[in-house]
Amino acid sequence: MLNLKKTALAVIALGSTAAFAGTMGPVCSAVNVTVPCENTAWDLGGRALYLQPSVNAGILNQATFTVPSNATNARTYSTYTTGSNPKWNWGFQLEGSYHFSTGNDFNLNWYHFRGSNNFDLAAPVTVANAAFVSGGGAEASSLTVNDFVGTANSAWDQVNMEFGQHVDFGENKFARFHGGMNFSRVNASGSASLTDSYTLLGNTNVFSNSRSTTASTVYNGFGPRVGMDLNYDWGNGLSVYADGALSVLAGSTKSSKSNYSVYTSPSSAVAGNPYQGTVSTSANNVVGELDGKLGAMYTYAMAQGDLSLDVGWVFANYMNALSDIDGKEADFGIQGLYFGLKWVGNVA
Repeated sequence: MLNLKKTALAVIALGSTAAFAGTMGPVCSAVNVTVPCENTAWDLGGRALYLQPSVNAGILNQATFTVPSNATNARTYSTYTTGSNPKWNWGFQLEGSYHFSTGNDFNLNWYHFRGSNNFDLAAPVTVANAAFVSGGGAEASSLTVNDFVGTANSAWDQVNMEFGQHVDFGENKFARFHGGMNFSRVNASGSASLTDSYTLLGNTNVFSNSRSTTASTVYNGFGPRVGMDLNYDWGNGLSVYADGALSVLAGSTKSSKSNYSVYTSPSSAVAGNPYQGTVSTSANNVVGELDGKLGAMYTYAMAQGDLSLDVGWVFANYMNALSDIDGKEADFGIQGLYFGLKWVGNVA
C-alpha cells in the first residue's frame, strides 16, 4: 500500500510540472548576428539629383531700392537673393567602393549641386508727378523705373570618405556601420540691379541712374563623420533602406556685400559719381551637419557582377553655417529626389 501511494504522488508531481511548463508559451531564440564571408570586390555608381535648397530667414539682405530714396511717395522694389520658393535644379552624386575582408569596405562619394533663380520685377513702371526732391535739390515731375532684375544662386558640394563594416541580422536584415571624414562647401549669393530715369521741373534734361547690389556668404568645413545604413531585403532582388549620418565640421564662413551707383546721364549730376562700396567679413565656425536617405533598390545578378537600380529621397542640413555681413546666422538645407545605378564586381 505504501509503495502504491508513493507511485501515485510521483505521477501527480510529474503531471503538475508538465502543466506549469505548458503555460510558458513558445521559447524564442536570438537572431544570429554575423558578418559576411571573406570577399574582395569593387563597385562604381552614379545618381542624378533633383534638389531644392533653402536658407533661413533671408540670410542675404534683400536687395531693396527705394526710388527715389527721399521721395514723399516713393516706391520700393525688392527681391530676396535667397528668398522663399527657390527653384528645383539638377545635380549629381558619384561614388566608388573597395570591399575587402569579412564585410569591410572603403567608400568615397561626392555630392554636387548648383542652383539659380532669376527675377524681373519691374520693367518699366512710371510714376507721374513723383513730387520728390532730387539730389541736386530740384523737384522732379516724373520717374520711370526702366528695369529691375535679380538673381539668386546656391551651391552645395560634399565629399565623404568612409570606412564601413557590414553586419547581418538574420536572413533578410543587415546594417552597415561607418565612420570617416566629411569635407563640405555651401554657398548662397545673389545680385539685383535697377535703372531709372526722371525729369526735373523746369528742366528738359533726363537724369538716368543705374544701381546694383551683390551679396554672398560661403562656408568651407572639414571634420569627422559617423553613420549607419539600415537595409531590409524583400527577396527577388528588391530591398528598402534608410541611411543616416552626422558630421562635426570645423571651418570658416566668409560674407561680403557690394553696392554700386552711377548717374549715366548727366554724369556730373552728383558729386562723387560713381559710388561704389564693399564690405566683407570672415569668421571661424564649427558646424553640425546631418544628412540621410530613404530609398528602394532593385538588384539584378549578372555573370560579371551585380547591377543595382535605386531611387529615393535625400536631405542634408548645415546648422548655422551661413551669415550675412551683420552677423545674422542661418542654416543651409537641401532636399530632393535621386535615382541612379551601381555596379558591383567581385575580384577573383
